[in-house]
Amino acid sequence: MHTNIVNEPALTAASLIHHVVADLLHQHKFPYAHFPELVDLAVVMTGLGAIRSRFEFVKRTGNFWDSTGWGVFPRPFLDTQTLAYAHALAAWTRDESDPSWFTELPPTVRNPSKKSLKFLSKTGDSFFDPKSANQPLLQQDQQQWLALAGAKSTSKQIIALRHFQPDETLADRQATIVLEKLRSANIPLILHAICSVESVMLTEEQVVDQLRYLTEHQNDEVRAKAMIALAKLGQVDEATVGVASKMLGSRAKHEVYSGVFALGSQPDVDDTTLRAVDRSFLSALQTCDYEFIQLFAMCYERWLEQPETHFGQLLGGEDEYLEMAGEALQAAREQSVALG
Repeated sequence: MHTNIVNEPALTAASLIHHVVADLLHQHKFPYAHFPELVDLAVVMTGLGAIRSRFEFVKRTGNFWDSTGWGVFPRPFLDTQTLAYAHALAAWTRDESDPSWFTELPPTVRNPSKKSLKFLSKTGDSFFDPKSANQPLLQQDQQQWLALAGAKSTSKQIIALRHFQPDETLADRQATIVLEKLRSANIPLILHAICSVESVMLTEEQVVDQLRYLTEHQNDEVRAKAMIALAKLGQVDEATVGVASKMLGSRAKHEVYSGVFALGSQPDVDDTTLRAVDRSFLSALQTCDYEFIQLFAMCYERWLEQPETHFGQLLGGEDEYLEMAGEALQAAREQSVALG
């Protein structure tokens, strides 16, 4: 793995800023400090965003981030586009049409910040309204969130979807709204609608069918997110297994992760699927991708009575690979015992 050593202090400083702001929010008993996206926004709003924007982050390929599990594996920091939007939001809430502090931002952040600020100034499309900042915007009941999901503003729809909660009396309405968003052409709406399917545990036939359709969407995050949702809902059928197998050959790590996650939810797999898993497992061994080696080992442990025998047949005399596979298998068994 190639690492830019020069940028390592910047990464550490970025993490420090993030944790300092998170601690500040907790000390002031901010009720939503557990939302990583709000902590990231707070970094910008407290005036530390300009400092953070100067960091050039190292892209670490050894530790994958699962874009389909935002609540479990949140981004460690905002990417360039969302960081720029946060800066624009900070300026917009202060009625700054051309903030002088934008000049302190690097061009990669400054330019999209200006475009985002122009968009906000023109449309006002934001869930947060600075003119009514004292209103308890997030303290709404499920009926109000359902109504807000039909708002014209995309941002309001997304916030509403993120706050859907299980409610038997509203399940039909929730399913109708979520299904409409799943069929949208707007990628962010689709992704957040899939989040709602998971949080509300919607298993209506039309919703599940749409999720299966989305596993072959042109957008890789939509494909991955839909696959994860189907696995969590226990709705991985034979056709979905086939799609998940194809995901193992993707160059996008989160898509590979989704495929493994879905297949790993099955008690067993057929020979064709096992061969696809074997190919991806060999690739992970060759690149020493320990996270994926561990995930595959957990799958083999679940599917096979004697995974060691399978490893021997698959890896032949590759002693180094056999050792790595054996260590991952042992770790998988220890984890299984601990969970039990």
